[in-house]
Amino acid sequence: MKNLRIILNSPHIHLALTTATCIIVLTFVSKRMLPEPVGYVPIAILPFVATLFESLKSKYKTSRFTRTVYGIFAIFLSTLIVII
Repeated sequence: MKNLRIILNSPHIHLALTTATCIIVLTFVSKRMLPEPVGYVPIAILPFVATLFESLKSKYKTSRFTRTVYGIFAIFLSTLIVII
């Protein structure tokens, strides 16, 4: 049980869960609410943003701007931009 808590507190897991949730929300909005569905390329922007943030986080480990909160915010913001 202790190992599971350590795994769930990982920032990598937080970013992955955020990305997956945003993709599910984006596909739901695309299929049900928008007049025409969003293509594959705009949906691929979300994992690209997450991968870009992960690479910046591994390169600049001590930077203040590579906190997980900023990555989650960037993923949410890119989801809103794709929907709009």
